[in-house]
Formats: sequence, C-alpha cells, structure tokens
Amino acid sequence: MFEWFTEFMESPMGKLISTGILAVAVLLLTLAAAGLVNRLMKKLVDRHRKTNSSIATVLGFVRYIAVAAVYFAGGMVIVGAIPVLSSAVRTLLATGGVIAVVAGLAAQEALGSVVSGMMILAFKPFKMGDVVRYVDNDITGCVEEITLHHTAVRTFENKRVIIPNSKMNSAIIENADYADSKVCVFLTVGITYESDLKKAKDLLAREVRKQPAFLDIRTEQQKKDGVPDVPVVVLELADSAVVLRASLWAKDNATAFALKCAVLEGIKLTYDAEGIDIAYPHMQVVKSKE
Repeated sequence: MFEWFTEFMESPMGKLISTGILAVAVLLLTLAAAGLVNRLMKKLVDRHRKTNSSIATVLGFVRYIAVAAVYFAGGMVIVGAIPVLSSAVRTLLATGGVIAVVAGLAAQEALGSVVSGMMILAFKPFKMGDVVRYVDNDITGCVEEITLHHTAVRTFENKRVIIPNSKMNSAIIENADYADSKVCVFLTVGITYESDLKKAKDLLAREVRKQPAFLDIRTEQQKKDGVPDVPVVVLELADSAVVLRASLWAKDNATAFALKCAVLEGIKLTYDAEGIDIAYPHMQVVKSKE
C-alpha cells in the first residue's frame, strides 16, 4: 500500500495533486495569517487612538504594509511550489528590463501615493483623529485612516471622502488640531438701531460666559489688565442692523460648534426677554389712495 502511494505521488498526476494541496494549504495559511495580523494591528491602532497618540497614525500605515507583506510571502511560496508559475516568473525576471519600465509607468501613481503616505508619516502635517479641511475642494472632516494609497476623511455628515496620498501631500491642508486644538469661532448677531447697544453687548458676553463649554484663554497678566474674557465688538453698521460679533473659544472644533449653537439659542431667548430686537429684513407695503 505504501509503495503504491509512493509511486502514485511520484507520477505526474500525484505531483499535480500534491502541488495543488500545497498551494491550497499555503493560501489558507496566508489568509489566516493576514487576518490575524490585520486584527492585532487594528487593536493596537484603536488602543493608541483612544489616547490621541500620534503612534496610532504610524501603526495604521504599518498595518497595511504588514498585511501586504504576508500576502506577498504567501504568493511567493505558492509560485515556488508550482513549476509552471515558477518558470514563468523566472522568464519574466530574465526579460525584466522592458517589463520593469512598463510596470513602473503603470504603477507610477500608486507608488507616488505610497511615498506620499510615508512623507505624511514623517512630517506629520496631520494624523488620525485630526479635523482638517482640504482647501482646494473645501472638504472638511476628521482623518479616519491613512492607508498605503489614500487618506480617508470622515465628514460631519458621516460620509467618507477618499483622497489619494499624493494629493493630500501636495495640497493646502487646514488642520484645526495641529499643535493646538483650541478653536475660536465668531458669532455674529444683528440688532436694530433702536435697541440699547451697550446692554445688547453685555447680554451677549454674559450668554457666552455662562456656557460650560466656553474656554477662557486669557493669561494671568491679561486678567489683571482687565482684558475681557468674551470680546464683543460692533462689526458693521449695516443698512437695517447693528452687527455685533463675539469671539467664542472652545477646547476643540466639535465643542466650538456645539457652543455656538447653544449661544445662538440662548441669546435669542435672552434678547426677547430683555427687549432687545434682533434685526431682520422688513418690507412695508403702502397702499396708495386713488
């Protein structure tokens, strides 16, 4: 029985079957190893991302390199195990000059994105979790992922914008979290010319000040010098309104947006209660007497 099995395995059909079994086994092991590496790296990325560490960005990029390396190693083992594929690869390598040029031209954009991704990791203009604005196309969102080929930006509408790394590396990027995550947003409100200007300014500053999310950024010296914590200025004397502008500081972009919404709602209620009229366009129709 054993001799028959040995003779069968040495026959062309036996060699074909054994090669097929080996290729399938290597393929399954490669898929399992790639999945394991992917899951382990993803857990590491998520762990460092919770602490807002820049290491998460590097690990996120390395994750794809590691998975690609596993697939490449498995593919090479399969090619080496199959004589036909191995011979074909040797032939391609022997005549690799022209093929390398053609492949290089075809993969130029992809390789450029990989190199650009490495440049992003090296110089850190942004990292995973940063709120950025792609100025050229006015795309704003949170950097969710940096892969070998592209950067994924999650917009505030929870949509994903996929931008090649080569574009992100050369574009003008506005980063709300670069070096300092504090954000200042301007809130403008127009009051009528008949309203009490000083009272309106004081009420607006008070409304901002009482919000828990408001951030007082004054230094101790500025506090001693009497610099206001909420600057409110007359921005414009418009046709039908006196436009006031308040500066709202918050710890980050998301908090600043919520702060602005809360102040807008609060100041509407406060102005109504205090007799301050918010200006809006009026149209007066006069009926002529005939």
